[in-house]
Amino acid sequence: MNKVNTGEYSIATAAAKLGRSEKTIRRYKKELLQTPNATLAHKNLGRKPVNKTDHEKIWKLYLEKYYGYNILFFCEKLEKNEGIKISEGLVRFIFKEHDEFSVRAWHKTKNELRKRLRGLNKLTKQQKEVFIQLESEPYVRTTHPTQPRSKYFGEELQMDASQHVWFGSTKTHLHTAIDDATGMIVAGWFDTQETRNGYYQITKQFLTKYGIPVKIKTDRRTVFEYERKTRRVMAEDTMTQYQHVCQTLGIQLECSSIPQFKSRVERSYGTLQGRLPFELKEAGITTIEQANEFLGKYIEQFNSQFASCQGVQSCWVAVTQEQIDQALVTFAKRTVDMGNGIRLGGKYYGTFDRHGNQVFIKPKTKVTVITMMDHSVYAMHNDTLLAMDIIPERQEISDQIDFDMETPAVQKKFIPPFDSIWRITNTNLFRKKSFIF
Repeated sequence: MNKVNTGEYSIATAAAKLGRSEKTIRRYKKELLQTPNATLAHKNLGRKPVNKTDHEKIWKLYLEKYYGYNILFFCEKLEKNEGIKISEGLVRFIFKEHDEFSVRAWHKTKNELRKRLRGLNKLTKQQKEVFIQLESEPYVRTTHPTQPRSKYFGEELQMDASQHVWFGSTKTHLHTAIDDATGMIVAGWFDTQETRNGYYQITKQFLTKYGIPVKIKTDRRTVFEYERKTRRVMAEDTMTQYQHVCQTLGIQLECSSIPQFKSRVERSYGTLQGRLPFELKEAGITTIEQANEFLGKYIEQFNSQFASCQGVQSCWVAVTQEQIDQALVTFAKRTVDMGNGIRLGGKYYGTFDRHGNQVFIKPKTKVTVITMMDHSVYAMHNDTLLAMDIIPERQEISDQIDFDMETPAVQKKFIPPFDSIWRITNTNLFRKKSFIF
């Protein structure tokens, strides 16, 4: 700059040599003319910026409070719970500073970190743990080509269950149904195992909230498909039970053991497993009942963040609550014993008409027992629908001794109408659908 002032260098030459703009060189020249001993350094040199993010504070929060969160989820929690707004890029930089990788890191990121740790002569305790994890991690890379989404909301649902430690220390199964067109979770339910009841629960949820979809895609579980050469017991024929629901409501059911067949729901579990367990832990959830209650609110939050519903038309078909209750039932064959009773689920039942009077059926007669989701039970015999009620082992009131107690009046029984869909199995009531857009 002194050479610029003496005319040895031009402003353009000085700008090129110093890597500054010509405007900055003119400012330097003016400053030197006014103060010959000026350092030309910026006044903030050496000062700590007031908006600088404390890297150690972020790292400490991650280790002590948010360990295991993926980077995006970690940033969201920092902003929501700690009031710290930080970019994903800066969090990745902090992870690099501490030789750590995200739970959702790409193979390239892991390989670069693995090579760096291999080149170090001495590793800290934390670096050793990360290095052991990287070395023991199997290299798995699969290609899943992008598939086009369905055109309409409700045109295709994908259902599955994921076994994971969602809450507590025991693995449970999360049953979900996801719409292919929007990526929206339309139903969810926790259960101890992947069961027909879990799928019945999520089916009831989306039927009640949205209506009847066009098609459902699932895997080849016995809940949906069941083939056996030997004679089968109807109560154990789980395929028939759920297939009957779909055929009754006019839903096309497709099954395949290939994960890519229902890629939307498979991919969603990657996101859910990275977020939902931490949300459940933060909410203090320890039981399945609490988890199912929490799940309803969380699904709304998940859909608002990840579902893509803009511009997508709906093709759900309206259905009444009565039709839902009569479709989601379980059929079983039972034989009337010598005491005119029917055993079911370890309990002893009698058959009654709508007036509450017991109906006696000839012993050794086979009847169809129908169990609804609210645990009410009915028996179908000779095109007649009868209510079933538990026969107690002992009388509650003695006619000979309990004179001061009133004998309860005979209560009427609710029996669905005679033309119920239960009378006709494998009937498609909604085959001719009229979609409303």
